Amino acid sequence: MAAQDIQTVLNKVDYTSGNNPQEKLYLHIDKYAYTAGETIWFKAYTTIGIQNLFSRLSNIGYVELIDPLNRIVSSIKIPILNGIGIGDLPLIDTLTAGSYRLRAYTNWMRNDDDRYFFDRTIQISNGRADNVLTATSVSQTDDGEAYTIALKSLSGVPLSKTTVYYELVKDGETLRKKRTSTDEQGILTIDVDNKFAGTLIKLRFDNLEKMPVNKIIRPANPRSKNSVQLFAEGGKILIGSLNNVAVKSINPQGLAVKSKVFIKSRTDTLSIIETNDLGMGASYIFVGQDTSLSATAVFADGSTTDVVLPEIVSEGYSIILNTRNKERIISQVNLSQNLVNHEDLYFIAHHMGQVYYVSKQKANKNELAFSVNRSTLPTGVITISILNSQFMPVVERAVFNYADESRLPLMATLNKQTYGRRDSVRVHVLAGADRDSIRVAALSASVINLNKIQDDYKTAPDILSSLLLSADINGFIEKPGYYFAEGKIKDQELDYLMLTQGWRNIDWSSIGLEIKPKFEAEKGVKIAGYTKKLGRKAPEPNATVQLISTKNFMDFIDTVSNEEGYFDFGYLLFPDSIKFLVSARTKKGKKNIDIIVESNEPPAVTANRNAPLEINDVNTVFLDQIKQSKQFFAQLERTGLMEKSIAIEEVVVRATARKEVSENSSNLNGPGNADQVLTAEDLSTCTTLEMCLAGRIMGVRWVDGAPYNTRGNVPMQVVLDGMFIEPEEISMINVMDIESVEVLRNSNYTGIYGMNGGNGLLILTSKSGLSARSNYVPRGILTIQPQGLYATRTFYKPEYDVDNAVKLARDLRTTIHWEPAIVSDMSGKTAFSFFTADEPGKYLITLEGVDLNGRIGRKLVTFEVK
Repeated sequence: MAAQDIQTVLNKVDYTSGNNPQEKLYLHIDKYAYTAGETIWFKAYTTIGIQNLFSRLSNIGYVELIDPLNRIVSSIKIPILNGIGIGDLPLIDTLTAGSYRLRAYTNWMRNDDDRYFFDRTIQISNGRADNVLTATSVSQTDDGEAYTIALKSLSGVPLSKTTVYYELVKDGETLRKKRTSTDEQGILTIDVDNKFAGTLIKLRFDNLEKMPVNKIIRPANPRSKNSVQLFAEGGKILIGSLNNVAVKSINPQGLAVKSKVFIKSRTDTLSIIETNDLGMGASYIFVGQDTSLSATAVFADGSTTDVVLPEIVSEGYSIILNTRNKERIISQVNLSQNLVNHEDLYFIAHHMGQVYYVSKQKANKNELAFSVNRSTLPTGVITISILNSQFMPVVERAVFNYADESRLPLMATLNKQTYGRRDSVRVHVLAGADRDSIRVAALSASVINLNKIQDDYKTAPDILSSLLLSADINGFIEKPGYYFAEGKIKDQELDYLMLTQGWRNIDWSSIGLEIKPKFEAEKGVKIAGYTKKLGRKAPEPNATVQLISTKNFMDFIDTVSNEEGYFDFGYLLFPDSIKFLVSARTKKGKKNIDIIVESNEPPAVTANRNAPLEINDVNTVFLDQIKQSKQFFAQLERTGLMEKSIAIEEVVVRATARKEVSENSSNLNGPGNADQVLTAEDLSTCTTLEMCLAGRIMGVRWVDGAPYNTRGNVPMQVVLDGMFIEPEEISMINVMDIESVEVLRNSNYTGIYGMNGGNGLLILTSKSGLSARSNYVPRGILTIQPQGLYATRTFYKPEYDVDNAVKLARDLRTTIHWEPAIVSDMSGKTAFSFFTADEPGKYLITLEGVDLNGRIGRKLVTFEVK
């Protein structure tokens, strides 16, 4: 009976796991830090479950750039075919320098916590429209903190006597606004009271070229001391048993710090735990009846802090795993005397409900031993669950299992040992091993000059740490690449990580329940909505709905809404920036109908789990990279491969005095805070609004009656009296009804609008403060522009062996090469080539990928350019 019962539970677990597969996404990016004007080149790998087979679940991936104020400033949809997607994110000139987040996910992944999205912190400097260095220091005061910030140009000239506007911002809300100024040395001081502790400081001022600049200063951590936490294996310390206790110690910024932790009873030192370089360690302790325990941490500088002990219980369970055995995972389960009841206890090794091993014992003594052969388990984070006779977990523990056969062997052979400048490099790649029958793998490669990159590429996040660790572990993982660096698995350090971090697990109470996922796996771009009775909330059932492309009015599809008025055109594939007309008729063929199209809102931007990697003074930290990039950009501009910075346009616009704008302006930055302003007087000589704007707005071009930013291929957003309208509707507005037009192109102004401001905005204010549009509102028809699929660009690859190719006078590439579409043949062979640049140094090739069997590989190769 018991066996049948556990089998029923296992069947339910298997059913739940099978209907809720875990999808993971990883982005291989070309390098670790960027500057405005560059492009983030990436390849997406999506896999399923712990086996990491290529996912065929989702065909759409979302990639977002999140700014230091936790706003999505760029977002694209990329097509994913058989688990692979390729794309790029251009970094506009006006991005505020700072710590950004690159976030990626599929719609299906939204059914789980966003902590398991791909989320990487990257540093973006700006030498295009910013050109200001900061040096920030923080001191404690009686009432809070005092921030001292030095401002100077890239060449070191102080911004003396400069007016600075600053805001204290928390969770997107401005708590205080003030104005101050720098002294003769370009230094300003901002006092932050304790009641505003933890707020960001947003600075706004003009640089020496009179261009507007934004800076974000991250708050000083209010904790002035290091922090230490203790974790009992399994969650609690059980009296009368041997317990394993782990420690994690961090500094106020959240990064690892070494410490020694002394755990004492009244009369004796029970244990001394010394941490490693990542601030982690563990040791066994036996707790008798004397539970008056204390713990103290001692740091390298001699400082100390008291440490809170885990919960100590006299009744319950505890667990100790022996993970050092290479063949088996051995578990000791400890029971208090009252639980020695001869009932069944079940030992289950699983990943998110996918069960790999089950065994059973009677609870007939205080210590029970279970074990599982490692060869029966896949590589990754495995959960060990001990279930009681009611099949509920009484103690659980995460353990990392590794099998050599799960790693994809990769070899990369160069045609020479050393190279000259502008030399041709041929890389021959071999994937898999001789014993493999199929050696097909999808790979990608980046090449950088290590003399130009300020990062530890050996410990940075990579494809192994992302798919094997970050996809299953909660919270910040410091130096994730360290655990797999140079092909060596750090077993002991990985076990410390399992003991001190939370992990993704199943909810045993919901096993077997029919819970429909809220977010479906997307096979394309979905356009759906509702038909409603005109002017009412009631549905208009059985309405005929057509979707018509504005590129070709003969190209349309139709459907019929159901009894609730819901309609769905299914999954479509179309590029971004395509407009459609949605037309609807009632069952009787009448146009008296309202159409509501569903919007696909992105997931909320939550706190950055990698917050310890966020830094201040990014321009100063990456000054060398800024200078190198400026030289490279100049070369690209001369050859026509890159447009000049918008800085010239900005200076011309801002040279004029700020014009008065109606207080009814809906500009979220405040009336008149714009790159350019046109008043009713400026518009008085025009017969149409479009005619006025087309001739007078700088940095804007007009295509088919719609305004486009000169740097983009997507129309600008138009806002009329606070309402978003279609760009083409400008032609319907009477120019005599307009009080002012404000042009927002710089990210200092567009950032507050999030994604809606990505291509710039025109803010229109009518003289009455009410809508100036024609009173005619067409019925039964709606214009929409859903976000389509991003068309990726091609990485610039110089061809020095072709006579008529465009050649740079000085080749100063920051990313030497990006090769996203490498595929090995059945024998594992493939190759790619590139040219070195004009700068010598140690070049690094990073090769990553996944094969058809779900094996993950990473190979680093360095070579010299002289």
